[in-house]
Amino acid sequence: MGQKGGRDAFVSQGFDTWNKKDAFRTHMGGVDSFHNKAKEQCEFLMREKQAINVVLRRQTEAEDHKYKARLCVSIIVVRLLLKTGLPFRGHDESVNSENRGLYIEVLKAIRETKLVQCFAQEVLLSIREEIGQNVFALLVDESSDVSKKEQMAIVLRYVDSLGFVKERFIGLVHVKDTSSLTLKNAINEVFTSNNLSFSQQRSMMVGELETGRGLNQETTLVRAGETRWGSHFNTLTSLMKLFADVIVVLDFVKEEGGSLANLQQASGILA
Repeated sequence: MGQKGGRDAFVSQGFDTWNKKDAFRTHMGGVDSFHNKAKEQCEFLMREKQAINVVLRRQTEAEDHKYKARLCVSIIVVRLLLKTGLPFRGHDESVNSENRGLYIEVLKAIRETKLVQCFAQEVLLSIREEIGQNVFALLVDESSDVSKKEQMAIVLRYVDSLGFVKERFIGLVHVKDTSSLTLKNAINEVFTSNNLSFSQQRSMMVGELETGRGLNQETTLVRAGETRWGSHFNTLTSLMKLFADVIVVLDFVKEEGGSLANLQQASGILA
């Protein structure tokens, strides 16, 4: 190696003149010497995050995750076809075929569903980034679907960096009931999954729900709707305004209601 990497005294002939510091400097060489380059690469290798085994392990874990996801979906489709006794293969399984058989077509349908979920996650991520550490208002609406299962829609209202007010739908959550504790826990789960904090949330003023104006406006009892919480507010407002008249009507129904069911219902409401 000549003077590029020092002398061979350190590797074959031995070295005993430790008082000669120049020998060490000659062995080390300049910045680009073999010694310094080997030392630098050794330091790189000893760094845990840059170690070869760590990098390989990280790549292996990612591949294992993808492999397990594909395997699980394949097993689900196989179980479904076996349970229903349906054929796996189709008459034409080529790439250009419109029907490649149940096994491949079901896998394609699940894959498209996964893609939609990925798009949804990207949309939610962009909403979170747009809000940042700023405040937002929470809009929650509860309704029941066709199967009479309770569900809660969650919308965020906030002001973007350009000063525009935006309302963005972030999720539809199924809940077992509409109690305050259940709804709070559901909202908390949505906030946690989207990296949002309750400290950023600001409540809307009750005055934003108008009940009508005018001196000659007629006030009547309003039936509470199933899909809008604002209708419950209107119902309670009209009930407070007509409370005395409602008591008079219930007293009359209790005494002259006719059917036993009406009498009992009016008596229970009065109590």
